[in-house]
Amino acid sequence: MIYSFDTKDFYNDYEKNLSDGMRRLNKIIALLKSKKKFYKMSRKDQVEFLDNLKKEIKKSLKNRKTPERNIYDYCMSEYEYKEVVKQLRYYNRMYKLMKEKFKEDLISNTLIRVLRDDAVKDSNLISVFDSVLTRTIGLNQKEISKDIIIVETKYFEVLDSLIGNGFMYQDKKYICYTASAGQIRTKKTVFIREDLYKQHQNSLMCGLLWEDINKLGGINVNKYLAYLALSNSATDEWKDFNIDKVIVVNDFESLVNCEVDYIDHETFEIERRFMDVPIEHTDGCGMMLPKVSKKAFMVRLPWIKGLFVPFPFDKFIREKNREVGSGLYGKVKDIYGKEYHLLKDGIEIILTKSQFKSWKYYESWDDYKTKFKKYNCQVGICNIENDHPKKAKLNYQMLQTLTDMTEEELTSISKKTVDKIKAIGSDKDTMLEVLGVTDHNTNKNSYQKALEVYPELLKDVHSRETLKKVKKSIMQKAKGGKLHIDGKYTFIAPDLYAFCEYLILGDKNPKGLLRNGEVYCSLYGDGTKLDCLRSPHLYREHAIRINKIEKEMKRWFITKSAYTSCHDPISKLLQFDVDGDKSLVCRDELVVEIAERNMDGIVPLYYEMKKAEPELLNSRTIYKGLEAAYKNGNIGKTSNNISKVWNSDKVDLDMIKILVCENNFVIDYAKTLYMPETPKEIDKTKKKITKQKLPHFFKYAKDKEVDKVQVKNGSIVNMLDHVIPNTRLNFGSTGLGNFNYKVLMSGKIHKDNTLRDDIIKVYTERDLKKYKMDFDQANADWTGDNLPIYQIIRNEIISVGLDIEYIVDVLIEFLYEHKKSSYKTTLWSCFGAEILDNIKNNIKDKSLQCERCGERTEIRGGSKGNNTKYCIACSDIIIREKKREWAANNRNKNT
Repeated sequence: MIYSFDTKDFYNDYEKNLSDGMRRLNKIIALLKSKKKFYKMSRKDQVEFLDNLKKEIKKSLKNRKTPERNIYDYCMSEYEYKEVVKQLRYYNRMYKLMKEKFKEDLISNTLIRVLRDDAVKDSNLISVFDSVLTRTIGLNQKEISKDIIIVETKYFEVLDSLIGNGFMYQDKKYICYTASAGQIRTKKTVFIREDLYKQHQNSLMCGLLWEDINKLGGINVNKYLAYLALSNSATDEWKDFNIDKVIVVNDFESLVNCEVDYIDHETFEIERRFMDVPIEHTDGCGMMLPKVSKKAFMVRLPWIKGLFVPFPFDKFIREKNREVGSGLYGKVKDIYGKEYHLLKDGIEIILTKSQFKSWKYYESWDDYKTKFKKYNCQVGICNIENDHPKKAKLNYQMLQTLTDMTEEELTSISKKTVDKIKAIGSDKDTMLEVLGVTDHNTNKNSYQKALEVYPELLKDVHSRETLKKVKKSIMQKAKGGKLHIDGKYTFIAPDLYAFCEYLILGDKNPKGLLRNGEVYCSLYGDGTKLDCLRSPHLYREHAIRINKIEKEMKRWFITKSAYTSCHDPISKLLQFDVDGDKSLVCRDELVVEIAERNMDGIVPLYYEMKKAEPELLNSRTIYKGLEAAYKNGNIGKTSNNISKVWNSDKVDLDMIKILVCENNFVIDYAKTLYMPETPKEIDKTKKKITKQKLPHFFKYAKDKEVDKVQVKNGSIVNMLDHVIPNTRLNFGSTGLGNFNYKVLMSGKIHKDNTLRDDIIKVYTERDLKKYKMDFDQANADWTGDNLPIYQIIRNEIISVGLDIEYIVDVLIEFLYEHKKSSYKTTLWSCFGAEILDNIKNNIKDKSLQCERCGERTEIRGGSKGNNTKYCIACSDIIIREKKREWAANNRNKNT
């Protein structure tokens, strides 16, 4: 666990007093603005606003907080409304003057800032996941560490000081380390203890220091920060990685002649034309022999990132040599010009230049390898291809582009989602699925693992309360465009056979195994028409392709990835590279049919982007780079504007093309510092769009308040508001069996109960207090068990005394038998591992749950793999039913 602060936590006392005064004033202004908006709302919107306010007040009271707003605040006469407007004008002027003075004071403070002691509290703890960085500096995930600190930027004047001077805490100096792409979106920066950084910088940066980079002309600052942030990605260590079996070669690039909508980024004129489009087919992708891994996965090394896809290039070389009757093939050159023989030199992994981000700062690949080994650098792997790829859901971006879809078609596409919502509470398998007990969930928490072993837990009130929340969430997301479809998420990979033809055979125009318009995805059958999608989906980006599964392809394409053709401009249509991007590969026949209809006349967009210029690395350029990224990297506004156009009564496709182009310049702005100037007429239209409220369905998709969204129109996603029914949750499932809370206990008899009340008291107090604490996560790949508060509560309860078995038994008996609590998240998140062990010990392999009635029954007859699915009583009933069915079928045959 580490701490996450914001820039206010580095104020001196004088600055803090000023800030507190501004915050109080800002609350008054917010309330006045809200009252002014409310007065101008329609009666219908006022009713909905007040309903939401009641819920907000109820939630505050439940969490033992004083509501910031009350119903009576909004009861106004016309005179009172005018007074509100007058007060708002006065307070806004006052706030503006205070803020200007405050910023001047922040700038004038040139001392090294100190982290305030009163900021270091449990509510500022966040989870941190295992990464190259944490492993290198020896950070324990389960203990509170102050080695790394995250700082969120509220005032850039403070961030400037923190980066320029560092900051102090407990006599230790901290310096700026990096900020990942995800952290840039939330204006968060990673700081590290200076002494630790100096101790480990060679390992983290593979011997490449600022002075080395600056000697060669510098580097683009935000690219540098992104590459350095690779060490902060959640990964597992690749312990047996052998860098001597790795080389780096040039990427496979070619020109693909295709029709595009060419957008001039200076005039924003759009011209449809055929042109040779340069495509880097292996952008971010390397290959490894299947003996290294038969599954694709992503990697993180110092300055190296991307996707590794297994491909038998050794077999490719041997077969091609047999064809020509000699040892002609096998030699390749790395990006520095050194020659290798892939077979004789024992090469097992081939990286591409696009994966090696800082290649120009090393003299040779041998130079990198030497430093890699000298400084004990680590390799991290993540996102290993799943044996059971995750079932996919459409999202509102993909749906909103299918503008001619009828309500009947939408209802049909929504059927799976509606059926799932209705089945929650009545179907065991559905309940387990929505609670995350699925094959593709490889990151189950303890409660999910327990449900897998002991599904009778579904009968407990805690499961029912959880299901209520899950059902509400699924319904809200469905109304916001999240619909279950027949599709899977999988990596996108290039035609590596074509890459080998290019690299090993020297064929600059390789044929490959896939033709234009074809993909290979082993998840689906030969000849299946697929809709290949990717998020974000801003333009109309439904790539309808034919799935080609041939015997020859199966020999070479051995993963579940979606392989694409080197003759296909699909990467330009879907805007992907192959460094780990995933595609939602959909075979839903109706979705494919509608998408194909809507893609008629649609071609990829093409525009020339500016290149990022290098700069010398120093604290000033680091700050300026982050400032540019934090201030101008908000792509959400542009993508929301695109959604406004898609959901308008008249869709302006050319305007969407321009906004998509602009969005990509916004993404690159932090690196290039270039934004094209929009022509006046286009800018005028864009401003009109910006002033519009968000589409109506954003109240579901983004949880926006009713006054922030438009009145519902007949757009596709808006129709989901009535297509998805508001159904009540009825628990009528049969076959769940009988739940016995004692299965969760150790089964031991505890003679000493003197600390029972103390354990219950600490648990109850901390369980209540946790709702006053707002916790964030350092990484999105987490389960509730990872929240720092649960580790803190666990440690506090354990410190009461006695062994964990006794503590767990006391709490289970208290919550399940005496209190009969509906909410047991704290119990499961603190002691889930122990409870799971108890369940496994109590059930073991001696029983199974009857699939018909749900009762536990002893395993009977045969080996474990041939066990019956039913108890004796149900088995007898089923046998009798089958006999009657057989007899009836015979009678029908004889008549």
